[in-house]
Amino acid sequence: MAQSIYFNAWISRHPGLARGFLILILFAGIAQFASFAVIQAHVISFYGAQPEDISFALQISYAGIIATLPLQFRMVRYFNTRSYLLTAFLAGILLNIGLFSVHDIVLFSVLRFFTGVVTCIIAGCMLIVIFTTIPEPKRMLVGISLFFSLILTSGLIVGLGTAWVVMRMDWTEVYYGLIALQVMAILLCLLIFKPKPAFKPYPLYQTDWYGSFLFMFAAVATAFVMIYGPRQYWFADSLIRYTAVFAAALFALFLFRQATLKRPLIDLRVFRSGKFIFALLLMVLFFGMKDSINLVYGYSVLALGWSASDVVNSGLYNIAGAFIGTFIAAKVILAKKQNLPLLLLAGFAVLFYYHVWVYAHLTPSLSLAELRIPIFLQGFGSGLLFVPITVFCVVSVPQSTGMTAIVICAYARFIAVLNSIAGFYTMQLSYNRQFKDNLQGKLIPENDIFLQRLELYKGLFVSRGYTPGEATGISNMLITKSSALQSQLLTIRAIFLVGAILMAAAFLVLIAFAVVNKIKAAGNKKKMAMA
Repeated sequence: MAQSIYFNAWISRHPGLARGFLILILFAGIAQFASFAVIQAHVISFYGAQPEDISFALQISYAGIIATLPLQFRMVRYFNTRSYLLTAFLAGILLNIGLFSVHDIVLFSVLRFFTGVVTCIIAGCMLIVIFTTIPEPKRMLVGISLFFSLILTSGLIVGLGTAWVVMRMDWTEVYYGLIALQVMAILLCLLIFKPKPAFKPYPLYQTDWYGSFLFMFAAVATAFVMIYGPRQYWFADSLIRYTAVFAAALFALFLFRQATLKRPLIDLRVFRSGKFIFALLLMVLFFGMKDSINLVYGYSVLALGWSASDVVNSGLYNIAGAFIGTFIAAKVILAKKQNLPLLLLAGFAVLFYYHVWVYAHLTPSLSLAELRIPIFLQGFGSGLLFVPITVFCVVSVPQSTGMTAIVICAYARFIAVLNSIAGFYTMQLSYNRQFKDNLQGKLIPENDIFLQRLELYKGLFVSRGYTPGEATGISNMLITKSSALQSQLLTIRAIFLVGAILMAAAFLVLIAFAVVNKIKAAGNKKKMAMA
């Protein structure tokens, strides 16, 4: 790294310190993207919005990221790196000031989209620069491990700070913390980067700006359909129906352009690889079920009465699991790349056990000591899978396709997260209604258990000085509340059972995939020997 094209001479002599500074800059860049996940209730109150409005505003940031990502890998090779990052962080500061100032949910969503654009500029630039600090044989694996492990855990890391703020002051002070992080990043950029990097700018001619705009509007429309669709009974609502047609038409135009242009944003030849498609399906499944951890956090708030601070503190076990899993995955792959299938099997096995544990042990009175087991397991399983699946995707395509594999992985994550939002909401709605109707059918005078519980509550309240009428009313209210909680717990258990089945299916498919590949390899070896 002594001859780095990006860094000043003094930092080039300390690669470990340089990586540490780069990770801090990267964290400052993605912090504003992940800043509201833990405090959505405060954001909803501040903007006077519905939960789905805030969910859309958060996901539209990811639409900004994936719309910018293909362009970013070209622009980073054209612009002066230090000036490029300084401009992005200054834009981020202005966006935070705007987010703090506006109270309209539409303006908030627009600003969040541009927050995603800024996040992509910083994160994409950091990915390229981090790669240059790592020796060539380990570059892809270690770089991806550093980069994606921080992205995987950034929400909870940022949540530590936001939870501390909301417990002690007005939640909008979070914006000042984000601005302070961005100022720190600006100072680090001035400190470590050369005023003019030692590389020849790569021209931006024939860049598909039109295709980028097509994809941008298609991604935003898709997010709208997937978030608002379940709440509007999908295509029964005309707005959802027209928006879905609009998104499909734009995606079709985008794919047509990519197939016909000489220099497309993404190289569609990657889909000729069966291994890449298989790896992509694994990624979609992984990210689609990864967010089941949010049901655990939601349970801890609903059933156990935890605060945002309690949730974030329990999330430390998840962060620890993710870092340990990522470290093990990177070490195992560096030792022998053929260990990749074993890591995938181990990761899905851990996530299978995590889903089974929650299904088997969920009760209205779990303690933190008990909950830290599934929370850690989810992080550990995710750490074992995240890097191997990403590496599997990247190595399954020719090097001539450039960064297309990473871009399509980002697309897959976006779709998987939207699918999990819509899927978990729909499953909760369906299962909750089913269990609630079943429980309410048993709350009748002919049910001995119901009568015993009602009499127990009435006797307790009468002994505390309530009149018989008041005691009956409060008792009925408590039983109704208890049945609602019970139906929600049964719903979560049902969803985790579905998750366990999907993880088991992935495990079995991976075994079948490995067996088929071995048979093919043995057949090819036999043909070569005969030739």
